[in-house]
Amino acid sequence: MNFSLRPLSLNNLPPATRGLVLASFCGWVLEMAFGWRLNYYFGLVPAQVTGSGWLWQPFTYIFIHAGFLHFLFNAFMLWMLGTVIEPVLGSRKFFVYFLFCGAAAALLTVAASLGSTRAVIGASGAIYGLLYAFAALYPEQTVYVYFLFPMTARQFVIFMAGISLVLSFTTPNSGVANFTHLSGLAAGWLYFNVPGWLRKVEGLKLKDENGEWKKASKERERVDAILEKISSKGEGALTAAERRELDAYARGKGGRA
Repeated sequence: MNFSLRPLSLNNLPPATRGLVLASFCGWVLEMAFGWRLNYYFGLVPAQVTGSGWLWQPFTYIFIHAGFLHFLFNAFMLWMLGTVIEPVLGSRKFFVYFLFCGAAAALLTVAASLGSTRAVIGASGAIYGLLYAFAALYPEQTVYVYFLFPMTARQFVIFMAGISLVLSFTTPNSGVANFTHLSGLAAGWLYFNVPGWLRKVEGLKLKDENGEWKKASKERERVDAILEKISSKGEGALTAAERRELDAYARGKGGRA
């Protein structure tokens, strides 16, 4: 499948993705205003999670970013991935999945660095979980690394995991939480592959007995055909009925549990 993304605009984003981008923006603004105080109380500080029971931190750290570029990169990734994943999972499940990957990455980070007083902030763990979801749902989709080198989505996730793994050993004091990135990928794998984590919902691709992803529902196949038409001919080629069908599908997925 080929994807043609709409222009970068909050109005074009699915509701959960839009809300998460706005929450991250607010977190960045607050970080600019309060600095280390915000990071200490609402970032992920392993010593405070285990020693003081600050159990909100595995969730709040996701929305705090150190500087505009840090926020911009994660917001851009969230925009790209949320645009294609949220309509499949549905808004509520997408939101829960995002928080699950971020929180699970936080807990694994805490377990690996007990007693650390260094704050970890940012949505990268959750973003890496979204990368896994994209590769799980669209493993053969072509992506371009640095806009030049083509890879399948599955190869891209393996490539990113390999980079994070190497950097976690070679640059442990770089200020980048590479282990948290890997933990987000691990959380995504857990959600999609351990029996019982992933409920069968309409429109979601599931693995068959051979380990291959089953085709989505007829409704989803129709939406895929519309997306293919956008990719090959542009959004202007859609009929009014196709536009209504695409919008109705997105709204319907947003209302599912």
